Amino acid sequence: MRQQIYLALFLAVILVAAPAAAKKPTGKISDLAAFSKIHSYCVDSSDLPGDEAYDVKRFVSNENKPKKLLSKLPWTLVSDCSQGSPDVIVRLEFQKFTPVRGNVSVQGESYTLRIVLRVSQDSSAVYEVEAAPSNNSMGANSDAPMDDPLAVQRYDAVYTAFWMLIEDVRRVSQTNVK
Repeated sequence: MRQQIYLALFLAVILVAAPAAAKKPTGKISDLAAFSKIHSYCVDSSDLPGDEAYDVKRFVSNENKPKKLLSKLPWTLVSDCSQGSPDVIVRLEFQKFTPVRGNVSVQGESYTLRIVLRVSQDSSAVYEVEAAPSNNSMGANSDAPMDDPLAVQRYDAVYTAFWMLIEDVRRVSQTNVK
């Protein structure tokens, strides 16, 4: 009988502690209510330079297939931001950093790349996350340049940013269910 009581208490503690141990979103959600109600989106690459816009369009085309990354996002992708009036617009901004040794910028070496993914509704940001290619740290020791071509780094950074978005959508939807 005592064992059953202890077991019940142990399970109760676990059930109470589980929601507290749930991970917080990786990105910054500025409007949780709006973020929770998103059903459709588009990816706008019109403000990006040609090579970056091409890489983003290639990413969306490749990853918007069954069992690919964008199929895991529970929102519907609208192919054209000017038509179909999606709930939100996803915009990406690439940032390139040249390695620094001491206080001197090292020219002629590979870039360190980061990306900012913004989800906007009516021109105000609802969500924002910063990511780097998966094999690149954004920590204090991120001076090491990448060996991959810039297009590969961009694709990988976009993948990482969308993966973070998908995880945050899951976290928020699990929190709203409880």
